[in-house]
Amino acid sequence: MDDPEKPFEFVVKPAEAVQIDCVHRIFSPGDYSRPQHRRYEVQSNGEGVYLIAWHLEAPVGGFLVRWSGPQDEAVSARIDVTNSAFLEGGLTIDEYRRKGVATAIIGEAERLAKEHGCTRIGLEVGSSDNPDAKRLYEKLGYVDWGHGDLTIRWGSMDAEGNTRMDAEVVTFMDKPL
Repeated sequence: MDDPEKPFEFVVKPAEAVQIDCVHRIFSPGDYSRPQHRRYEVQSNGEGVYLIAWHLEAPVGGFLVRWSGPQDEAVSARIDVTNSAFLEGGLTIDEYRRKGVATAIIGEAERLAKEHGCTRIGLEVGSSDNPDAKRLYEKLGYVDWGHGDLTIRWGSMDAEGNTRMDAEVVTFMDKPL
C-alpha cells in the first residue's frame, strides 16, 4: 500500500484507446458486455469524454461525461436538460476512496462541461445503497431534483454469453455550472 507520509498522487485525463482493455479489466472484470468500451465509444463519437483517474499505471476511478444530458426519459420529461452535461458510470476502486479521486474527476468534468457550453450538470446516485457518494455530491453542490426516485436498468453478459438485466433505484441530482 502507499506510504501514509507521502500525499496520494494521481492524474485525471480523458481515456485513450490503448487503455480501454486495461480499464475494463480493472473496472468491469467478468462483464463481457464491454461497458468501458461503450463509454469510450461515446468519447470517440464526440458525444462526451470518458475521464479516468490514474495512480501510477493503474486506473483507480472514472466517470463518463455526456454533453447531451441524462439519457433517462423519466428525467428529461420532468426537467429541462438543454445545455446540461451528465455524469454516468462513476466509480472509484475501493482502496482509493476518500483520497480525492471522485472529487478531482468531477471537478475536471465540470470544467470541461463549461468549456463545452453546458450550464448545468447532473448525475444519478443510488437512493439507499450509496450514502457516501450522495454526501460527496451534496458537498460538491449537487441537489436532489425533487421529483423522487427512479429506476435505471442496464444489461451485462458473462463469459458464456448469458445476459442479465440489472436495475438500481436512483435519485437524480444536479447543479448549475
